[in-house]
Amino acid sequence: MSKPLDLLIIGAGPAGIAAAVEAEELGLRDVLVVEKGPSHSSMIRNFYKEGKRVDATYAGIEALCMGFLCLRDGNRESDFQFMDQVVQHHRLSMRFNTEVWSIEREASGFATTLSGAERVSSRFVIVAIGKMGRPKQPDYYKGLGLELKRSGTLVFDINATDFTGKRVLVVGGGDSASEYAQMLSETSQVTLSYRQTQFASMNALNARLLREKIETGRVRALLGSNIQTIELMDGHPRVGFREPGFNAETFDYVLFGLGGMSPNEFMTKSGIANTERGEAAVSEVNETSVPGLYVVGDLAGKGHGGGSIIAGFNAASLAVRDILGRHLRAHLPAERVSLEHFFSPTRLT
Repeated sequence: MSKPLDLLIIGAGPAGIAAAVEAEELGLRDVLVVEKGPSHSSMIRNFYKEGKRVDATYAGIEALCMGFLCLRDGNRESDFQFMDQVVQHHRLSMRFNTEVWSIEREASGFATTLSGAERVSSRFVIVAIGKMGRPKQPDYYKGLGLELKRSGTLVFDINATDFTGKRVLVVGGGDSASEYAQMLSETSQVTLSYRQTQFASMNALNARLLREKIETGRVRALLGSNIQTIELMDGHPRVGFREPGFNAETFDYVLFGLGGMSPNEFMTKSGIANTERGEAAVSEVNETSVPGLYVVGDLAGKGHGGGSIIAGFNAASLAVRDILGRHLRAHLPAERVSLEHFFSPTRLT
């Protein structure tokens, strides 16, 4: 690491891996991907239930691929298999169990401090970390009792607990909550609590599938309900609601599906300006307010590659092309659009 890297990529999820592939394919050679987890796609491994659907077209974003990676409809397992193939085929340089503490702008590029106080120099940095690393907590969570929090009955990770045959209250009204309710409805007694009376913040497919579960009685919906209290009673969480039309109920588990929190403190320390929504403020090519520092994927929001794997792939392609084309004045091939060659059996063999 004595020689400065051309590019440091922080995060080994789909967007981070795509950025490394784009850099390799377009001629950057000294590229390193660092990931705080023990393997690539750690957040998907931790927060996606086995068999969870992974859609190429997601959140209304058309499945058109600009760069070297594309995706078909599949599930959690097929997505892992594909990303494994990509990493092995391209022999990407990756370091796991490595957390990033800070990014500092220098005259010749960036000095990034990693866990263990190691400092790495690079000409450019792409941040490709997701929101799911820090599950969002409801406002009332801080006020809950310590015994309740330690009881293991308040859950943020769907993979951390066996919910089979249990009474589960899923809290939330977005895609995470919808998918949790859909998956658990096959083996558990699922109730969904959402403060609004309509599902306005989830994609159309998840809304339709959830409504079908509700209409067939597989999921019980408490729409327009706001949780006011949660108390531990005989080892189980008893939930009280603000609205008089909802009686207090006891469940085996309360599963929060509220999405993830942007690591705003890390971005602010790195000099990255945020939008009012708490997302990274980026240009049309995903460069931040710090020249040479890019953010791709969930932290940049849905309009800049967040929420969709293919959108993350495309955001990574835009960022790497900007580094090479505008900053390094390299000659670049034309952008691609998804064609059958993406899925040729020979592409990753």
